[in-house]
Amino acid sequence: MTMLRFWANPIFLREFRANTRCRKTLVLTLSLLLALAATLVILWPRTGIFAETNTNEIFTVFLNLNLALVILLVPGFVSTTITQERENNSFDLLFTTLLSPGEILVGKLLSSLAITFLVVITSMPIPAVCALSGGISVPLLVRAYSVVLLATLVYGLFGLAMSALCYRSFTALALTYVGILLMAGATWLPSVLLSQMAGLQPLWHLIRSLSPFEVLFALNHRERYELAVNGLNAANVFRFHLIGMGILAAVYLGIFCFYVLRPRRRQRATSSQSYADRGTAIRRKLMFPFYLIDPLKRKKPIGSWRNPIYVAEIRSRIFGKPKFIARALCACIVASMVLLLLTAMNFATALRPDDVRIVALIFQVGVVAFFAPAVCAGSITDERTSGTLTMLRMTSVSVRTVVIGKLKAGLLYTLIFLASSVPVLLALGYLETDLSYWRVGACMGILVLTTALFVAAGLCASTLAPSTGAATALSYGFAACMCIGTLSVLLFGSRVSPQLQAFVLAFNPIVAALQVSSNELFLLPKVFGVPIWIDNLAFLASLTLLLVLLTAVRVQVIFNHRV
Repeated sequence: MTMLRFWANPIFLREFRANTRCRKTLVLTLSLLLALAATLVILWPRTGIFAETNTNEIFTVFLNLNLALVILLVPGFVSTTITQERENNSFDLLFTTLLSPGEILVGKLLSSLAITFLVVITSMPIPAVCALSGGISVPLLVRAYSVVLLATLVYGLFGLAMSALCYRSFTALALTYVGILLMAGATWLPSVLLSQMAGLQPLWHLIRSLSPFEVLFALNHRERYELAVNGLNAANVFRFHLIGMGILAAVYLGIFCFYVLRPRRRQRATSSQSYADRGTAIRRKLMFPFYLIDPLKRKKPIGSWRNPIYVAEIRSRIFGKPKFIARALCACIVASMVLLLLTAMNFATALRPDDVRIVALIFQVGVVAFFAPAVCAGSITDERTSGTLTMLRMTSVSVRTVVIGKLKAGLLYTLIFLASSVPVLLALGYLETDLSYWRVGACMGILVLTTALFVAAGLCASTLAPSTGAATALSYGFAACMCIGTLSVLLFGSRVSPQLQAFVLAFNPIVAALQVSSNELFLLPKVFGVPIWIDNLAFLASLTLLLVLLTAVRVQVIFNHRV
């Protein structure tokens, strides 16, 4: 009984009070409320008179934006709950206290979920205006917000499960963001790419119903949804969503409870001696995986003409895990080729080069947005936690050398995964005519500049955040704002001028890549007399330079700080 009295649980009280008093919670909550309030002000009818269509439109845009902000905020609150205890070497100490394992479990679970629900509940009064203005019934408002709250619960439990499974905070954060994006946005892929399998259409519809965005559209635009999806009732979609999310919540809760009460033990690395002879080097080079830089081979001294930070990074952090690089690179190549094959099979009767380009470029930008933000997110915070920052400050290495070395290493690491785009670019080159080969070069330029921007954002976040987990969340939030957040300007429709839409979309690398790939997409006014994708190249380069300068200033401040 004591276990269920969470208000008397010391872990719950301590962490809930710490989270509510934390500056991060206050800033994120205020940012959420200000974004939603600004959205309501922009969408408010200019005449002050509401019609049912106006209220419906405002309610749809508002709920989708609210749900998108929840997806961005939830991982930052829950996915480091257990990993931070492990990184601080305090996880095992919890089980030596007088608290029972059940009390520890409930305290950790409820303290993490309570803060996420608190952030969502504070935004509830704003959509109530839509119900008071007419056009939105109270049952619809209750069902719609139940979808948002259920998504908060399930995604929060998923983040807790990743926190219990992983050893490091940035790994748990990255997996949580990827998993949530798949559950919320990629559920429509089977019904689009495998639409020729008519017998499996009910299964694809069930998978689509797991997305809260799908359910919100079905609830708020019942007739349009039922016409678009033949044979599927909006009420059934809502029912399927509740059942499916309930099953997922039970699975994630079970994973969290199991791995908290019976935590995984890190495998001890086998100790091996270093070597210097050529025969051993040849034998290890022929083994799988192929060692780009063998961690056991005795290294030569770093030359005075080389950047020591860059050499140290590629020897330890970058190429120190060849298995991960080889497997991840193969997975990216296979996924890109499978995606292209499914697109060609599904649209074989009316396949155009534009269709292939769109699918390929969205996938490549997704690869960059997945790998690049986390590469340098722990560059400075790891130096702090490991105690090597003080030793680095005692050397004669300059701030410029540190910043350039870490940026070069992170950029090299991410560009390795961009090698998965080579087969796709060859396919695009085959589809191009002699007069449009520039598209391939322009797309590659956008990908490289996007990579540089996200790597610089991760390094900058590492100088601003106190921990690797917070830096990873900050860098992924920046990437999400650039790739997804800027698209929200399209939701405002005619309330935002085409010139402003073009200016905001010029920051989006996906929009720029799609405009390069097709002459029929994003036909908006030119911002500075040139197409959007050219403005995007200039904006990406400018933001990268700005973040690098900010990083250099922050590193200088950190190096000059006296303890």
